Amino acid sequence: MSSGRVLVVEDEVLIRMLAVDMLLDLGREADEAGTAAEALEMLRAPGAEYALVLLDLGLPDKRGDDLVREIRQTHANLPLVVASGEDQTEVTARLKEFEPIGFLGKPFDLDGLQIAIGKFAP
Repeated sequence: MSSGRVLVVEDEVLIRMLAVDMLLDLGREADEAGTAAEALEMLRAPGAEYALVLLDLGLPDKRGDDLVREIRQTHANLPLVVASGEDQTEVTARLKEFEPIGFLGKPFDLDGLQIAIGKFAP
Protein backbone atom coordinates (compact mmCIF):
# COMPACT_ATOMS: atom_id res chain seq x y z
CA MET A 1 0.00 0.00 0.00
CA SER A 2 1.37 3.34 -0.97
CA SER A 3 -0.32 5.33 1.77
CA GLY A 4 -2.05 4.77 5.07
CA ARG A 5 -4.85 7.17 4.10
CA VAL A 6 -8.41 5.87 4.36
CA LEU A 7 -11.42 7.25 2.49
CA VAL A 8 -14.56 7.12 4.65
CA VAL A 9 -17.78 7.11 2.63
CA GLU A 10 -20.78 7.59 4.92
CA ASP A 11 -23.84 9.81 4.50
CA GLU A 12 -24.65 10.14 8.20
CA VAL A 13 -22.49 12.97 9.47
CA LEU A 14 -22.14 11.76 13.07
CA ILE A 15 -21.16 8.23 12.02
CA ARG A 16 -18.70 9.64 9.50
CA MET A 17 -17.15 11.94 12.11
CA LEU A 18 -16.90 9.07 14.57
CA ALA A 19 -15.20 6.83 12.00
CA VAL A 20 -12.70 9.56 11.12
CA ASP A 21 -11.96 10.19 14.82
CA MET A 22 -11.43 6.45 15.39
CA LEU A 23 -9.10 6.24 12.41
CA LEU A 24 -7.10 9.18 13.78
CA ASP A 25 -6.92 7.38 17.13
CA LEU A 26 -5.48 4.40 15.22
CA GLY A 27 -2.83 6.63 13.65
CA ARG A 28 -4.48 6.74 10.22
CA GLU A 29 -5.13 9.75 8.04
CA ALA A 30 -8.67 9.94 6.70
CA ASP A 31 -10.63 11.81 4.08
CA GLU A 32 -14.40 11.81 4.10
CA ALA A 33 -17.18 11.75 1.56
CA GLY A 34 -20.91 11.98 2.24
CA THR A 35 -22.08 10.64 -1.11
CA ALA A 36 -21.00 8.14 -3.73
CA ALA A 37 -20.40 11.00 -6.18
CA GLU A 38 -18.00 12.71 -3.75
CA ALA A 39 -16.19 9.43 -3.13
CA LEU A 40 -15.72 8.74 -6.85
CA GLU A 41 -14.50 12.29 -7.42
CA MET A 42 -11.95 11.93 -4.61
CA LEU A 43 -10.75 8.55 -5.87
CA ARG A 44 -10.29 9.93 -9.39
CA ALA A 45 -8.49 13.11 -8.30
CA PRO A 46 -4.93 13.42 -9.59
CA GLY A 47 -2.48 12.07 -7.04
CA ALA A 48 -5.18 10.45 -4.90
CA GLU A 49 -3.72 7.47 -3.07
CA TYR A 50 -5.73 5.48 -0.57
CA ALA A 51 -4.77 2.36 1.34
CA LEU A 52 -8.42 1.48 1.87
CA VAL A 53 -12.01 2.68 1.45
CA LEU A 54 -14.45 2.27 4.34
CA LEU A 55 -17.94 2.60 2.88
CA ASP A 56 -21.55 2.46 3.89
CA LEU A 57 -23.97 0.53 1.70
CA GLY A 58 -26.88 2.92 2.30
CA LEU A 59 -25.91 6.08 0.45
CA PRO A 60 -28.47 8.64 -0.74
CA ASP A 61 -27.26 8.95 -4.34
CA LYS A 62 -26.26 5.38 -5.20
CA ARG A 63 -26.61 1.87 -3.86
CA GLY A 64 -23.46 0.73 -2.09
CA ASP A 65 -23.24 -2.33 -4.35
CA ASP A 66 -23.16 -0.03 -7.39
CA LEU A 67 -20.48 2.16 -5.80
CA VAL A 68 -18.35 -0.92 -5.12
CA ARG A 69 -18.75 -1.93 -8.78
CA GLU A 70 -17.67 1.55 -9.98
CA ILE A 71 -14.68 1.66 -7.65
CA ARG A 72 -13.56 -1.74 -8.96
CA GLN A 73 -13.62 -0.43 -12.55
CA THR A 74 -10.83 2.04 -11.82
CA HIS A 75 -9.23 0.64 -8.64
CA ALA A 76 -9.31 -3.11 -9.10
CA ASN A 77 -7.12 -3.98 -6.10
CA LEU A 78 -8.01 -1.21 -3.66
CA PRO A 79 -9.16 -2.84 -0.42
CA LEU A 80 -12.75 -2.04 0.53
CA VAL A 81 -14.36 -2.50 3.92
CA VAL A 82 -18.14 -2.35 3.86
CA ALA A 83 -19.73 -0.98 7.03
CA SER A 84 -23.30 -2.18 7.29
CA GLY A 85 -26.04 -3.19 9.66
CA GLU A 86 -27.09 -5.87 7.16
CA ASP A 87 -26.30 -9.54 7.70
CA GLN A 88 -22.58 -10.15 7.09
CA THR A 89 -23.06 -13.49 5.34
CA GLU A 90 -25.54 -12.00 2.86
CA VAL A 91 -23.42 -8.90 2.16
CA THR A 92 -20.22 -10.92 1.78
CA ALA A 93 -21.88 -13.34 -0.65
CA ARG A 94 -23.40 -10.50 -2.66
CA LEU A 95 -20.08 -8.66 -3.00
CA LYS A 96 -17.71 -11.64 -3.28
CA GLU A 97 -16.81 -10.88 -6.90
CA PHE A 98 -15.32 -7.55 -5.79
CA GLU A 99 -12.49 -8.93 -3.62
CA PRO A 100 -10.49 -7.70 -1.78
CA ILE A 101 -13.42 -6.70 0.38
CA GLY A 102 -14.07 -6.86 4.10
CA PHE A 103 -17.05 -6.36 6.36
CA LEU A 104 -17.54 -4.22 9.47
CA GLY A 105 -20.84 -4.61 11.27
CA LYS A 106 -22.67 -1.49 12.45
CA PRO A 107 -22.60 -0.22 15.04
CA PHE A 108 -18.85 -0.65 15.30
CA ASP A 109 -16.29 0.25 17.92
CA LEU A 110 -12.59 1.07 17.83
CA ASP A 111 -11.48 -2.55 18.23
CA GLY A 112 -13.79 -3.75 15.44
CA LEU A 113 -12.57 -1.00 13.12
CA GLN A 114 -8.94 -1.80 13.88
CA ILE A 115 -9.46 -5.49 13.12
CA ALA A 116 -11.37 -4.79 9.89
CA ILE A 117 -8.85 -2.37 8.41
CA GLY A 118 -5.85 -4.27 9.79
CA LYS A 119 -6.62 -7.17 7.46
CA PHE A 120 -5.92 -4.94 4.45
CA ALA A 121 -3.89 -1.94 5.56
CA PRO A 122 -1.54 -2.98 8.40
